[in-house]
Amino acid sequence: MRGSVAGGVSLGAHLVCARVAGLTDKQRAMCRSSPAAIAAVGDGLRMAYTECREQLSGYRWNCSGVGDGNDFGHVMPLATREAAFTYAITSAGVTHALSSACARGDLPACHCNTNRRRVSGPSEQFQWGGCGEAAYGMRFARRFLDARELEADARSLMNLHNNRVGRKLVKDLVRRECKCHGVSGSCALRTCWRALPPFRTVAAALRDRYHRAKMVTVHPPPATHAPHTHLVIRRPRQNAGVGRQPRKSELVYLEPSPSYCEPDPVSGSLGTHGRHCNRTSKGEISCESLCCGRGYSTVRKVEETKCRCQFHWCCRVSCEKCLSRTETHVCN
Repeated sequence: MRGSVAGGVSLGAHLVCARVAGLTDKQRAMCRSSPAAIAAVGDGLRMAYTECREQLSGYRWNCSGVGDGNDFGHVMPLATREAAFTYAITSAGVTHALSSACARGDLPACHCNTNRRRVSGPSEQFQWGGCGEAAYGMRFARRFLDARELEADARSLMNLHNNRVGRKLVKDLVRRECKCHGVSGSCALRTCWRALPPFRTVAAALRDRYHRAKMVTVHPPPATHAPHTHLVIRRPRQNAGVGRQPRKSELVYLEPSPSYCEPDPVSGSLGTHGRHCNRTSKGEISCESLCCGRGYSTVRKVEETKCRCQFHWCCRVSCEKCLSRTETHVCN
């Protein structure tokens, strides 16, 4: 998906959309009708996968395997908090990339509203400029990504919720930027526009939500045989009443995560054997946590490098030889 879709405009939308595995009929139709937007979708997916690995690089689950194939489908087999994070950051990446492409004028279907609105305040005047690119990015991302959720089951409700969390976060982090106009920089008038946040900021905020994700269940309960309508936060005790609905900013998941300590194809775990860890850190990125109690090996290296080099006129450089010692820790 990543390589194929990114080249959609040049290769021809019909050919590319036919080759991408895992698309629904609705997604293929959108792919053929909006090739420029689908190219931006591919950019957003690559950006999301890169940031997923960056944000969780020292964790037991570090986004390993996410985005490695050419299919566009469920990348996480279990409905865990890791799946919640994956769907949210993917949705956020697609929204961000579509909005950026719209702002650059790369998307024919994304029209810029050139009407500028002047606002007067007690101490300043400013006028709004720019486009509604964030709104376009959210709409297309919702239509394209949510089109995968064809079943009205608990997993689909979970995926739809986490997709919305990712889109909403991009919108919430849009900030106002302004440029002054006036004689000698007096700033008598400012032109302001809404600017997208750096995607790393969005990804870091999603990582915080990953830690605070809520376990949910469907309502009405499966035992009633009634159609599931929404999710509620799972109560810690049975018969404790119906929990509240999750907030629009909260990531949700349906089942506990595995340990990710050992390889397990069913859960998508590659294990942590051979991973580099940080001996002095605490928490999830420490050797104690990452190595799952198996211990770690310390690898020491001594390398000879050139140092304290001097230039002599003319024309010679002399250097001393220095020894550098490095120490890395690898999980057993």
